[in-house]
Amino acid sequence: MKKQISLEFERGGQVTATFLEDIAPKTCQAVLSALPFEGMVIHAMYAGEEIVATFPLSGELEYENAIYEVKPGDLALVSTYVYNPSRPKGQTNFCIFYGISRPRKTIDQTAEVNVFARVDDLEKIAEIGKRVRFNGKEKIWIRAKP
Repeated sequence: MKKQISLEFERGGQVTATFLEDIAPKTCQAVLSALPFEGMVIHAMYAGEEIVATFPLSGELEYENAIYEVKPGDLALVSTYVYNPSRPKGQTNFCIFYGISRPRKTIDQTAEVNVFARVDDLEKIAEIGKRVRFNGKEKIWIRAKP
């Protein structure tokens, strides 16, 4: 049975995501090692239809089958090798793509991301993503599913 995580949102809504261990085993392990997680999601306006949280890491995260072209429902981490002067050491971006998106380092520069899981309910995550876009940040809880 494939490993899964649950993403629950403060203003309502919960989705399950299935790990893609066959294409990103190290990234999946990095996520599992940091769970459970409680943080805030904001909308990544320059990337398109994406919400993002600052996520803790216990070490460096290398590129692992990193891509620019993401799909709705993809979950990804940004490699710690991507230069980001505003990101605190030991943290990265936990990206939740709910529609047409292009991961960004800056407004005009794309970034490769490590896609590690896929949300099972695209309609629900799109509803949540649009809510965050129009109503502002909210809490997220991410937990491993038994």
